[in-house]
Amino acid sequence: MRIILVTGGNRGIGLEICRQLESLGHTVIMGSRHLEKGQEAAEAFCKNVVVQQLDVTDELSIMRLYAFIHENYGRLDVLINNAGIGESIQSGAQTTTVRIREILVRKCSGIWKIARTTVPFMRRTGIIARNDKAETVSIDKVKLLYDTNLFGSWRMIQAFIPLLEKSEKGQIINISSGSGSLNALSGSYPAYSMSKASLNALTLMFSNELKGKGISVNAMCPGWVKTDMGGPLAPLQAWQGADTAVWLADSEDLPTGKFFKNREEIGW
Repeated sequence: MRIILVTGGNRGIGLEICRQLESLGHTVIMGSRHLEKGQEAAEAFCKNVVVQQLDVTDELSIMRLYAFIHENYGRLDVLINNAGIGESIQSGAQTTTVRIREILVRKCSGIWKIARTTVPFMRRTGIIARNDKAETVSIDKVKLLYDTNLFGSWRMIQAFIPLLEKSEKGQIINISSGSGSLNALSGSYPAYSMSKASLNALTLMFSNELKGKGISVNAMCPGWVKTDMGGPLAPLQAWQGADTAVWLADSEDLPTGKFFKNREEIGW
């Protein structure tokens, strides 16, 4: 049985990771930025998961969670850096966008199929998120995504290394994206893509730095998943997106410094 911490675990892929790992008999700690939302999610989907407040952009929040895990478990076996945001996270726009999408898919499937052919109009009206380009994206947006997607994971790793060192086989799993692959960078969704490319670089840096401490560090791509971030058109369900992270967390003999998708190594 492993002690596993999942950041951003109250919804989407993170919640599914928590659910699957709990079903395998591991002790799962769900980090949720809003404690109440985490408790509601756990009550509905994984009652035995331990829910704790965690905001990866807040160092005090991180240290409170560190103290809780240190006092109650004395070690951490796996840290899964799942908390992340996408390009449409700004001024509360994502919630509205997702709700519009859900309504169209659920009640107006025929209209939705027609509407899909008019992507430029839908982007202008906000039904789907605008795709900024590298030459036009707001640097403030880039900074916002970096603070969660890159620096949030960096803060977590720095804070929890002492507890991971106490594990027989400590693991760090960074939830990345194929959008962050250097071969895939095109200028589309620049803030998100760059934040994930940087997370991949962070994975490699820490994999080399922590080899001597017996801690493996890997990244994984869940694919395009039906979540608040991925939207209703995504081809994969949350359980499919969570599978590789769960496989990594449940495995004992792993390489380090690798990028995985569908349980197979992929290129950076």
